[in-house]
Amino acid sequence: MKRFFAIGILVATVFLFVTGCAKISVVQNFDNTKYFEKSVSMNKIANAIRLGASSKGWRTSRVKKGLIEASIIVRSKYFVAVNIRYSTYGYKITYKNSRNLKYNPKNNTIHPSYNKWVGLLERNINFELSNIGMDNMSYNEPSNTMPKRKNKKIYKKGAKLNLQGKTIYLKPLVEFSPRSRVARNIKKECTLPKAIADSIVKYSLNSGVNVKFKNHIKPNELELKVQIEEAISAGNAAVGHNKFVVISGNLIKGKTLYYRFDAARLSGGGYWGVYRSSCSVLGRIAKALGNDVAKWLANPYNNAMLGDTQLIRGR
Repeated sequence: MKRFFAIGILVATVFLFVTGCAKISVVQNFDNTKYFEKSVSMNKIANAIRLGASSKGWRTSRVKKGLIEASIIVRSKYFVAVNIRYSTYGYKITYKNSRNLKYNPKNNTIHPSYNKWVGLLERNINFELSNIGMDNMSYNEPSNTMPKRKNKKIYKKGAKLNLQGKTIYLKPLVEFSPRSRVARNIKKECTLPKAIADSIVKYSLNSGVNVKFKNHIKPNELELKVQIEEAISAGNAAVGHNKFVVISGNLIKGKTLYYRFDAARLSGGGYWGVYRSSCSVLGRIAKALGNDVAKWLANPYNNAMLGDTQLIRGR
C-alpha cells in the first residue's frame, strides 16, 4: 500500500510540475532593429508604431526621441507595458512592466498570453509600415502581415449554390500561393500542404459535406481551390510558441466563382506547448483551419473571414 501511495505522490508531483511549466513562457523580445534596408524618417516610423498600437487598443506615449512606451489593459485585469526603441533602420519591442501575468524577473518568465499580445502588436506595427511603403520584402523571414490578395485568374460570378448532394473535389496537397511569404524551413520540414488538405476532408465528413481528393479536376466539376498565403513560426518550446498560418480559398467550377474565403489561425502551442516542436504546433493550426473550412462549406457565403483572421491585419 505504501508503495502505491508513493507512486501516486510521484505522479501527482510530476503532473503539477508539468502543468505549472505549461502556464509560463520565457519573455520574448521582438527584434526588428535591422528590418529596413535603407534609412527612413524617424517620424514616419514613430507614427507607424503609434497607429499600429492604437489599432489594437494599446496606448502610447513618447518617452524621448527613439523611444515609445506602449501599454494595454486586457479584460480590466491584465496590464502590460513595453518599450519600443526605434531608429532609422528598425525597431525593437522589450518588456517593461506587467500585472497579474505571473512575471518572474529572476527567470524572465511570464504567462504565455504576454508573448501572444505583444506578437499581435508587432504584426500591427509592421502592417502600418507596409502601408507607407516601408515593408522590407527582402528580409529572410516572412513579414508578420497578411499578404494582400491579387487574383490573377479572372472568374465570372456564379449564382448561389446548394451543395447538398454534390461532391466537391480538393487536390491532395494544398498549394503555396505564388505570392506567399513562407520561410524555407517551414516548407522543407513541415507538412502543411498535406495536413491542411487532410483536415478539410476529415472535418467535412462531420459537417455533412462530401469533399474528395482528386489530382486532375475537370472544368465541369466543383473544386475547392485552397492556397497557403502565409505561415509564421516565431518562438519555440523553450521561449514559447508564437505561430500563425493564413490560407485562402475559392469554390469554383471551371471559370465560375461561387464563394471565397480567407482563414487564419494563431497558436501558442496549447496546454502541452512546452513539449511540442514548431511543426507540431503548425500541425495543430492546420487541423483548426481544416475544421473552419469544413464548417464554412456546410453553409458557405462569399468573402468569409474565418478563424482568427480579424486578429491579423492586412485584409
